[in-house]
Amino acid sequence: MPTEAFGILITGAGGMLGTDLVRALENDFEIIGLDKKPAPHLERPLEICDLLQERKLREVFMSRNPGLVIHCAALTDVDYCEDHAEEAVAQNVEATRNIVTICNDLGIPLVFFSTDYVFDGKKKGEYLESDPANPVSVYGRTKKDAEDHILANAKSAVIFRITWLYGVFGRSFPRAILRQIAETTKLTVVADQIGRPTYTKDIAQALKVLLSSRRDKVFAPGARIYHLTNTGQVTWADFARFILERVGREDVTVEDMTSDKLNRPAPRPANSLLNLEKSERELGVILRPWQDAVAEFLVELEEVRKAAEAKARAKAEAEGASDQG
Repeated sequence: MPTEAFGILITGAGGMLGTDLVRALENDFEIIGLDKKPAPHLERPLEICDLLQERKLREVFMSRNPGLVIHCAALTDVDYCEDHAEEAVAQNVEATRNIVTICNDLGIPLVFFSTDYVFDGKKKGEYLESDPANPVSVYGRTKKDAEDHILANAKSAVIFRITWLYGVFGRSFPRAILRQIAETTKLTVVADQIGRPTYTKDIAQALKVLLSSRRDKVFAPGARIYHLTNTGQVTWADFARFILERVGREDVTVEDMTSDKLNRPAPRPANSLLNLEKSERELGVILRPWQDAVAEFLVELEEVRKAAEAKARAKAEAEGASDQG
């Protein structure tokens, strides 16, 4: 286990979770961001590499020599995965196999993010890490297959299952709600699915704490699974109502609907509640209530929006001055 500052390679660094991980960890560790395409919002160079190109990926690992790999990259659009199964298997399973092989060969511990979608959602009560997985969608199956490969083959790995993820830099349920209320005052939202909305920033901060104070848990031999989400529980419909209340849009009404009326390609688990006792007991990690996290997210999202508008105005003014000069 490293005893001093070390490099962390983050796959999918330009994505929603990857971005917050980079920002949370970059002051304490050397961050090696890796993605398939540039991420201008990070304002830092990335290693551009397709995880399916094992030889090139190995070259990146060997040249940068990270002390830890955090594997965030994945194809997470559940409905797209359902209609593009081969691509989902490649991006979520084959890419993970390449990561595991290289990490094993070079002696690098791995952190992997999985999902509640490995379960069918039929259990009464919270899912334990030890409960049998039974995914009902292509996406869920690919994440389960990735988990299984890690558990069977990784020399040192931690799997974190996370749920109902949202963040400032990516597509998410809260952003979809805010986009819709710009055009309508009536929403219809699923009310028969329950889960825990989880803020990418809180996941990133939890990793920072673990790498600072409980590093032995991350670098230990063998592979382990933990559940990591914000606390509390809510349906999608009540989640939407909370967002509307926080942004002062009480004029918007939310009508409950059942999942069978969605008519989407991929089924969703009705119960996404993951038991968090193991993470608290073994890692000393417990995240804040989802309501507090969402409230902060909405403030930060507005700040980012204003900053982007100011940047665009400044750019336009500079270009105008250049044209006149």
